[in-house]
Amino acid sequence: MILAVFIICLISEALTGCNRAGARIPGASLAFPETTTGYVATKQLPSVATVLMPIDARPQHYDERIAGTDWTACSTDPFWTDTATSIVRDRLVRELESSRLFRQVSQGPPSTNDLIIRSEIRAFCSQVVGFIIGTVAGISSINVDVEQNGKRILSKTFERVVTDDDPEYTGLKIATIEQAMVTSMGDSLRELLRDVLKHLDTSLSR
Repeated sequence: MILAVFIICLISEALTGCNRAGARIPGASLAFPETTTGYVATKQLPSVATVLMPIDARPQHYDERIAGTDWTACSTDPFWTDTATSIVRDRLVRELESSRLFRQVSQGPPSTNDLIIRSEIRAFCSQVVGFIIGTVAGISSINVDVEQNGKRILSKTFERVVTDDDPEYTGLKIATIEQAMVTSMGDSLRELLRDVLKHLDTSLSR
């Protein structure tokens, strides 16, 4: 199987490239990186925000171009024990709490007048294209809805692609495919969540 992937990549490299992420080695990467945005809200809202578990809609969006780039939503990712939904939910909760945008952030059942934050993961993966020297990209696309008492307040899709050539990339230039994948995904999610916080800060504070 490994030889077959090698041959396919070699033949198709000049034409379309090959996503080598599918040939990753189990256990070669570290845990999902603890990246943070450091974003602080301009004003704290008196509301309680209840963050619901995201919906994983990735299979419905495979091959869609993300963030106006040639990178597409894909099925390759470096997860072995954690799930995409729990990672996204936990990071969103942590960022909302540290930003101090809301008086309180909850994961429990919503109460009356709570701002309910729903999210749908449309892409959260990594691609590695290239044979001798590969380019790694972390790809994220998440739709965020905010509603209160059954009324939708805002809805927006946020998308980010971070490659190992971008200044937002925090990993080493020389690393295993698996480690570069998980690092680029962490950086992509961090930048996407920064965009989410900025949008909520400016839109809900009006």
